[in-house]
Amino acid sequence: MRPMDQITGKEQKNHVILHYLMNQEMKANWNGQVQTMTVLQEVPGGEEIIVQWAEVWPIGEGSTVVLSKLLARYLELHCTFVKQLAPHKIQLKVEKVLIAKKERLNPRFTITEEGMVNVTNIVSSKTIIEANMFNIPTLVRVNFEDYRKRMMVRSGEAGMMDIFKSGMERKFDVVKSTQKILFIKDATNPESYRMDAEGFLNYEDDIEENVDKLAFAARDKKIKSELILPILYKNELEEIIPIGYYFLQTKDKNITEDDLKFYQTQIAEMIERIKDANLMTTVEKFPVLDLSATGLKLKITNSSLVETLPKQKGILLELVFKLQTPFRFFGKIAWSHKEESGDLLVGVEFSGKRTYAEKVRFEENIEIIKNNGRTAA
Repeated sequence: MRPMDQITGKEQKNHVILHYLMNQEMKANWNGQVQTMTVLQEVPGGEEIIVQWAEVWPIGEGSTVVLSKLLARYLELHCTFVKQLAPHKIQLKVEKVLIAKKERLNPRFTITEEGMVNVTNIVSSKTIIEANMFNIPTLVRVNFEDYRKRMMVRSGEAGMMDIFKSGMERKFDVVKSTQKILFIKDATNPESYRMDAEGFLNYEDDIEENVDKLAFAARDKKIKSELILPILYKNELEEIIPIGYYFLQTKDKNITEDDLKFYQTQIAEMIERIKDANLMTTVEKFPVLDLSATGLKLKITNSSLVETLPKQKGILLELVFKLQTPFRFFGKIAWSHKEESGDLLVGVEFSGKRTYAEKVRFEENIEIIKNNGRTAA
């Protein structure tokens, strides 16, 4: 892990943006959601930039967006949302520019002896499941359809289960961004739109004020109840990601609290099934190129991992020092770089706690490497 330097001068910010980030793709993070954005131009006379995004997020003025990129050093732009200029163009104000310092808090040491330190038994995801999927993965699609049919047995009516997409009605965007449930028990009664319970949306406050008009329309269309349940997937970093929704509008009978609990249980079961089916273990050994107390750099030659690891946030792995019992770690993917050879270099930051005995043994191995090797740049 490296400490960060903050660039505060306006001219310095402009220099970094104009010389290093123009037309560059950067990882964007807002409210736990991630997508790629491209810096198109800097707004003249100010500290604002125009970027292109693929997925339209329902963000408001002043919301914080963090853009990051690994160049010669890791760099972050901390921005606030100014306005949307076109369907796929937005304007951001650059509040802070942070660049990783050259000096590390924990020095890295190069592994000089081949086979001395390896990583094996990497547990990773086969398919990257994220909030802004454009194409629904087969694994997800099959489970969505299976559980939609199960829930239809209960409701007697065909609900819809799908991923969130751009251009949907505002109520779906609000469910996605808040990760709350929209439940209107009696769609013909304006009071049902004023739900005031934790974890649920208040339609009148959060989506649309004119609930009397909506209740009248529901009577006209003979709609009894409405439900939008967010499908929340917990990734390897324990981040909760809204990947889809279950939408049910009934005309034969009202949705009850017991029905809602049943649907919630079904979705929780479905998520666990997706997670279990999405994990794979790669048993090959991969060489560690350098190592510190907080992370490592390794070379990946497995073609499947070369494609999937750069998109993942974290992996489980076994770190093996020659002729020793392995250390089992959870590691965050800090950065990745594909070489011309096709191999992938990956930076992994250790996460999670170790026992005292493990910590002592690990530090002893670091000391051996320090004495045998050299400090990495």
